[in-house]
Amino acid sequence: FRPAWTRSYRSSPPDFWESRGSPWEPPMNSQISNLTSQRGFPLLEVVVAMAIVGLGVVTLIEIFSLGLRLVARSSEKATAITYGRQVMDEVLIRRGVQEGGEEGSFGEKHRWRLQVKPLKGESKLLSSTAWELNEITLQMRYQDGEREKQVEMRTLRLVKTGR
Repeated sequence: FRPAWTRSYRSSPPDFWESRGSPWEPPMNSQISNLTSQRGFPLLEVVVAMAIVGLGVVTLIEIFSLGLRLVARSSEKATAITYGRQVMDEVLIRRGVQEGGEEGSFGEKHRWRLQVKPLKGESKLLSSTAWELNEITLQMRYQDGEREKQVEMRTLRLVKTGR
């Protein structure tokens, strides 16, 4: 024991190896007991964690595949509507639209049928004039996977008669 007035306040910091022991000496008993008390996860916990992760991955894959199917369906329907509008525009550009029907196709997947007929009930209003109101109906059929689906479009056209 040294008296307080003889102590040096500028002592050097303790050496690292003095406080921990030499790196060449075996670890003390307290360090050995710390190593043996630290164990890994039990096998059952690892299996349960992997099952949960697996279910999450499968769920995500199902969600993405459903999204891809919806995109494909939407794309097929949009293509059918585009072809239908093209047919409808071609018919509306013509000067004389004949009553009756026409059929055609776009490639192997898209078939269309066009019907032109006078609009019922409106002929009384237009009977005294030289105009006739026709209803134009287009049915576009297309393949969506293994199923055949249909889109229907309708419009009206006022046509001058030869009276």
